[in-house]
Amino acid sequence: MTTATTDLAKVFARQIADQKLELPTMPGTASEVMQLCQEETADAAKLSAVIHKDQTIASNVLRVANSAAYAGQVPCASLQQAVSRLGQQLITEIAMAVSVRGRMFGNKACAELLAQLWKHSVLTGIFTKEIARLRRRNVEIAFLCGLLHDVGKAVLLNNVDRIVGKRELQIPIGELLSALHDQHLAAGRLLATQWQLPDQIAEAIACHHDFATAKHFADMAMTVALADLLSHRVFPSPFAEPMTDEALTAHPVLTGLNLYPDQLSALLQLRDRVLMVAEGLQ
Repeated sequence: MTTATTDLAKVFARQIADQKLELPTMPGTASEVMQLCQEETADAAKLSAVIHKDQTIASNVLRVANSAAYAGQVPCASLQQAVSRLGQQLITEIAMAVSVRGRMFGNKACAELLAQLWKHSVLTGIFTKEIARLRRRNVEIAFLCGLLHDVGKAVLLNNVDRIVGKRELQIPIGELLSALHDQHLAAGRLLATQWQLPDQIAEAIACHHDFATAKHFADMAMTVALADLLSHRVFPSPFAEPMTDEALTAHPVLTGLNLYPDQLSALLQLRDRVLMVAEGLQ
């Protein structure tokens, strides 16, 4: 199969329809962490015990907890200490981010694009949480909704070399980006089903480009949609052109979220902070 005669978007669509995409399994630790995230009775000791089961995740959680964005005057020497300092919710988010990155963003054939996609995803997760906080909404699952909104693109990038053949992996960047844009929602829905993600996350994945289609969590879909735009604004990437200030201010999502220009400005002023936090998760 040669890329010169192949419409990549159609190939992706056929693979999705036939359920032939290779989908990674969710790490067991990540699944347990996500369950704990939704339990009111979970505590620091229980969360620490779960993360300890996976030494790769455990060591990376400690690394992030001691990064410039989170570190205190004394480094965290243990997971339980990190949970106590940063809080259970934040440690849950870090653990999930570490798990997802290790499982979804490691294809060396598309390493540069995946690195940029990862940073965009993290920034979107942070902005989703900040928008929810600004609007005094529940922030507990907001980060994960933003972090995973474009996971379909990672799924497709991880399948490119398998579909077209490693020797033929010289797809024009425009064709590749167009195919990713066309099919990432369907690929994301497929992964959400396999991973049995919470409905709120699944709908954010499916509806962040067309939040009017969200049936149950339209508010979160709009929040992720705005976070996506803000992420592209503060960190330009090949995946989308950043909006001008005028276009962003006039975007209908602001009306849907009942946000005013001064609140949008306040979110944009968080640029340095969110970039620092995202850097800690690299």
